[in-house]
Amino acid sequence: MTHTDTDRQDEDQQWMMAVDTSTAYMTASLSKGGVWVGEVTSRAERNHSLYVVPALQELLDEAGLRARDLGGFAIGVGPGSYTGVRIGVTVAKTFAWTHELALLGVSSLEAMALGGSYFSMQGQPPDREDTVMVRGGELHAMDALLQHVANTGETMWIVPMIEARRGQAFTAVYEVSPAGWRCIFADAIRLIEPWIESWLLTEKAERPHRVLFAGETALHQQAIDRLNEAWDGIVEKTEHGIRARFIAELGRLRWKRGELEHVHALVPNYTQLAEAEAKLLAKKS
Repeated sequence: MTHTDTDRQDEDQQWMMAVDTSTAYMTASLSKGGVWVGEVTSRAERNHSLYVVPALQELLDEAGLRARDLGGFAIGVGPGSYTGVRIGVTVAKTFAWTHELALLGVSSLEAMALGGSYFSMQGQPPDREDTVMVRGGELHAMDALLQHVANTGETMWIVPMIEARRGQAFTAVYEVSPAGWRCIFADAIRLIEPWIESWLLTEKAERPHRVLFAGETALHQQAIDRLNEAWDGIVEKTEHGIRARFIAELGRLRWKRGELEHVHALVPNYTQLAEAEAKLLAKKS
């Protein structure tokens, strides 16, 4: 499937679905241009396949749309839950192929970083409900963050975290500063304690004013506390997880740049073998 320059120019007039299934939550949103009109987030645990398609249908019904009315589909490609990410990517590819949609792959960790930093800046408490349906808002988190750091002159590192057990997490570091938004440590699975301690070797002149840990931080509180004691800047955390409106925002930025995925080439970012495969390889060795 080929999308022309004209397709990219009028993306703001097209409807887009966005989904992420990389954590214990399933989250989906529907947007058009710079506005999201609805978002469903449910605690799915290991049952993402039971929730994702009904959530998409609920959003379409609320807006009076059908799947054929969509123009694009943005999907969180992980890293995170092996099964969850695989289900979400499969659904996105099926929708894109069936309805000839623009397909946008988005880092789940980047969406968590964007949303966590935006909610933290707004002073909003984390969502606590297992299932929540929200309606209406602008896709302007990136613009708001960039305006905020332009006004303050601050540089902030955002560290999204998805628990991976055994002292590990799927994580990365995204930086927002007056120079813009960028990834400075790529998405990966890491041993958190030694990784965070290695930051203390960073030259003080290169350290950010603020470090924000976002997402599933609870099992790594000790490492965060030690950093807070030794770091000469501000260290904070927020439990905000991934919300599909931020998958949509990052997906639309990619759409405007023409960074579309080929429906047959898009694969999840697992960053590690599934546990069953790892055990099988270990047994064989």
